[in-house]
Amino acid sequence: MAKSSDDTRDASLRVSKKMRDSLKAAAAVAGRPLYDVTNEAINNYLAMVKAGGARKAKK
Repeated sequence: MAKSSDDTRDASLRVSKKMRDSLKAAAAVAGRPLYDVTNEAINNYLAMVKAGGARKAKK
């Protein structure tokens, strides 16, 4: 079972790295501080989840 949890962890790290790279790129293109872009992305995500957007996206 350790293999499965390692695979899940590796996949999670790859997704996190992709997200971090995307946020860095967005900040660079917009000429804004990374933390501003990151906070904005988090707030947008939370607003989408609160509005039920996550359920709609899965369908």
